[in-house]
Amino acid sequence: MVDPWVLTNDVIGGIGSLVLTPLLWVALFLWAWLRPAEARASGFGRMTFWLLLPGAFLSSVADAPFLGWAGDVLAINVGGALIPIVLSIVLLHRELGGTRWGLTAFVFLVLAIECSAQFAAVVLTSGFWSLILVPAIAGAVVLGAVLFWPKAIPAASSARAQAFLALVSVALIITYFTSASVPGEGILSSFPYYLLGPWVVGLVATWMAATVWRVPAYRGLGIGYGTATLGTLLGADLLREPPLYVGSGGELLAIGGAGILDLVYFSGLMALGAGLLLIAVRYRGTAVAGAGTVPTSAEDRLRAAVTSLDQGDFAGSVRESVAASQSAATRVRSIFQIPPPAQPSEAWDGLPVAPYVVHDYQNLVSSESHPSPSRAEARRSLAMASQFVRLGRDLSRLRFAAPGRRAWAVAVDLSLVTLPAVVLWVALAVRLPGSADVVLSGLPFNLAVFAYVGYAALYFVVCDTLFGATAGKALFHLGVTDRNLARPGWLQSFLREAPKALVIYVIGDFGGPAVLFLVRSSSAPLSTLGIDLAVTSAVLLGIVIIFLVGALAVGGAQLLRDSERQRLGDRWASTWVLDRRQITPAWGAMQPPTPVPSGPAPPG
Repeated sequence: MVDPWVLTNDVIGGIGSLVLTPLLWVALFLWAWLRPAEARASGFGRMTFWLLLPGAFLSSVADAPFLGWAGDVLAINVGGALIPIVLSIVLLHRELGGTRWGLTAFVFLVLAIECSAQFAAVVLTSGFWSLILVPAIAGAVVLGAVLFWPKAIPAASSARAQAFLALVSVALIITYFTSASVPGEGILSSFPYYLLGPWVVGLVATWMAATVWRVPAYRGLGIGYGTATLGTLLGADLLREPPLYVGSGGELLAIGGAGILDLVYFSGLMALGAGLLLIAVRYRGTAVAGAGTVPTSAEDRLRAAVTSLDQGDFAGSVRESVAASQSAATRVRSIFQIPPPAQPSEAWDGLPVAPYVVHDYQNLVSSESHPSPSRAEARRSLAMASQFVRLGRDLSRLRFAAPGRRAWAVAVDLSLVTLPAVVLWVALAVRLPGSADVVLSGLPFNLAVFAYVGYAALYFVVCDTLFGATAGKALFHLGVTDRNLARPGWLQSFLREAPKALVIYVIGDFGGPAVLFLVRSSSAPLSTLGIDLAVTSAVLLGIVIIFLVGALAVGGAQLLRDSERQRLGDRWASTWVLDRRQITPAWGAMQPPTPVPSGPAPPG
């Protein structure tokens, strides 16, 4: 007989799990686009939206194995766990106050001591005693941190650090009590219990920011997100992880393995949603002092000038034309690391341009002082600004890496990470016993494929962050930078390389079996199911080749049409790929634009 309560709960839980995540994405999108200053100050601006939606979604195909235990192998999913964890650490470090990592490291050391004691209690005691000891240890550690906290740490940072320890302990305890280990399935938590922890810490963190710390409420969003994510990770994936107890023998288990549907990913997002709801209902938030507005490109300024001209706002059109021209010069100076000018009217001074360009810009700037310009003057200013923007774009493209060099660099990098994997796949195909079907379904070969996908994806992220270039890019003298010409941060690198994870996944998931079938076809042409192994291998390799050619074509088309030669990941992460050989542009490398007369406008 069906229990109506259980059935109803399962239906609501299933619908909720499918609906809540998109709703939270919508909330984050509205926050990042409608309140950009506050969103950037809270750490949940537009780049974070791209990181948590397409970035995490595409990176969910990558699992990185890192621990073997009792016949099982434990891995971490890049999109479902690694990205939320890194984001949590970055946000918590921001909110703990200060530019150094000393306080953050100390707080995480205290948290590690707490979790180690809880883990020992869970492993060494029965279920009843662990239910008592886990919260008791958390309470003792938090109380000890409050009583014996170092006096040298500033009071504001101390309050947030202690709040972090308390909130992550609350999330850990709630998650531990509302989750369970199910052999063969993993760690499960049912609706609505998995909502409790994120809602509590998300609301409390936002309330404490506004009420206790006397800062804008959105300053608590990062602490709510981080504590919910880490609390779920520790309470479920550490204290409830099945392979750390008995092991089922031959299973590959992944932390965050469900990707964007995993509890690790979902908990932080749910805490963020709770905080945003509290801000919308009770704390309206105020503008961030000194946060500025969202940066506007030269092209955006030029479109604004056209709009003002169409609307009859001639003064506004001239003003936007000047701003577009200045923005174009600023971008060139930034890319070529040329110091800023002494005066705004000298924006094009010192750049490798013809002398008339400098004079035309000065005339354009002087036209801005006219109290009531005519339509003809606004049109002339717009025409001049269009030439300045085109000139700036052409000059900048001399430094942006050419599509051909980037394609060769990617080919080198993919070869470096794939060739060792192919050698390993061949060795396993030769040495492992059983038919091709048995080998393909076994742990060793699947582990080799998953390890390739996970670590090949991380190779690009680590190289971008630590060195500013992969081996392939270094070979072709290319480098990855942010818009300040510095190496990208971890979050930027994860976001930038997310689309590449899909390419690596196709190579591993189709190329690995293709290698296995090709090697085995020489001794056993048919599988146990009667499938021709050589034909199947050819089909799988064809899929890989078609996908690689398609991805290269799409990426190349994007680079050719983009004014800054950015592919999709670069646009999301606001990164550039620069040619390090081209430091000073040569005027002879390009055709100068046709001069626009700077005298009186022609009649009509």
